[in-house]
Amino acid sequence: MIGGTFPPEKTEPLDNGYFSRICPPDGEVRFMMSGRCGIYYCLQDILRNDRRKTAYIPIYTCETVIAPFVKAGYSLKFYEIEKNLHSVFDPSVLDEISVISLCGYYGFCNYDKEFVSECRKRGIIVFEDMTHSLLSSDGLDPLCDYAAGSFRKWMGVPCGGFAIKTNGRFSCEALPPHPEHLSLRIRTINEPGNDLFWEGEMLLRKIFDSYASDDASEYTLRHADLDMICTRRRENYLALLNCLCGNLNGITVIFPELPENTVPSHFVIYAEERDALQSFLLERNIRSTVYWPVGPEIHLEGHDTARYIYEHILAIPCDQRYMPSDMGRVSEALNQFGEAHE
Repeated sequence: MIGGTFPPEKTEPLDNGYFSRICPPDGEVRFMMSGRCGIYYCLQDILRNDRRKTAYIPIYTCETVIAPFVKAGYSLKFYEIEKNLHSVFDPSVLDEISVISLCGYYGFCNYDKEFVSECRKRGIIVFEDMTHSLLSSDGLDPLCDYAAGSFRKWMGVPCGGFAIKTNGRFSCEALPPHPEHLSLRIRTINEPGNDLFWEGEMLLRKIFDSYASDDASEYTLRHADLDMICTRRRENYLALLNCLCGNLNGITVIFPELPENTVPSHFVIYAEERDALQSFLLERNIRSTVYWPVGPEIHLEGHDTARYIYEHILAIPCDQRYMPSDMGRVSEALNQFGEAHE
C-alpha cells in the first residue's frame, strides 16, 4: 500500500540543526502536541497586545487551523486563493486586521511578499502556518513574527507540533501533553493496521489547548534525517511529473514545475471525477487524501474558485517511504485513469 499512517521515524545520533536554522537567535521555539496547539499557543502570546483581534486567513484551509483563532476569540476575514494556489490579498483590509496568516500550500510558497511587508509596516502581526512548507527553504517568511506547524503529515511522530516566536520569548508556559491523546497517537504509529487514528483526531478537536510535546517526539524532530526526507520527496515528485503522459483527461497537476527551494508535502492534482479516481487508486493499493473538507466557518457562496478547489483537489503521497520506482505505480494508475476517461 502506498499511503496511510507513517511508521515511527528513524533518527540519527546528531541533531539535524533544523530548529536552530529556522528560529532566530533572539527568538524561541517550543515543541507542541500538534500544529493547532502550536497555533493556539502563538495566539495566546499575541493576545497580550492585540486589541483589534481580527485575523486575515485563507479561505482554502482546514477547520483545525481555523479552530485556534475561534477559540482565541478572533474575528475572521478570508482572502481568496487562485486555482494555482496563489494567495490573493485585498489591500482594503489593512486598516481592519491585526494578524495575517500565511500558508505555502503543499510546500509551494506563492503569496505576495510586498503585501506581507506592508502588513509588517502597519504593525500587523505576521503569522505563518508552516505545516505544508516545513522543509522548503522559503517555508518561513523572513518577516514572520510567529510561526507554527506540525510534522505529523511528514513522518511518524506522536506529537510533532511546534511554535516559534521570532523575536523574544513566549510569555506563558505550555501545558503538559494530554495523556489520552498522546497514548492514542503512540498506539496509532506503533500498532500497524489499528483504527485509532480518527479516535485520536476527534479527541484532539475537542480538547486542544496549549499542550506541549512529549520529550520523545521532540527528540525525533531534532534527530530525524531531514536531508534524506527532502531529497527523497523531491525525487519522487519529479518522477511523477516525468512519467505522466502530458495533459491527462480530467486530471490537472497543480504544480507542474518543482522549484529548487521547494520540498513538497504531497503531489497535488485537480480531478474532475475525484471520487471515481480515489476509488480507482485505492483498488491499486494507492491511498489519496482530500485536504480539506469545507469547515463550518467557511461559506463558499460567491467564491467559485475556492469552491472548485475544495471539490476537486486531491493529494497523493510522494514521501520518503517510497522510491521513484514506487511512483511509477502511481503515474501508471493516473495515466490509465486518464486514458479510460477520454
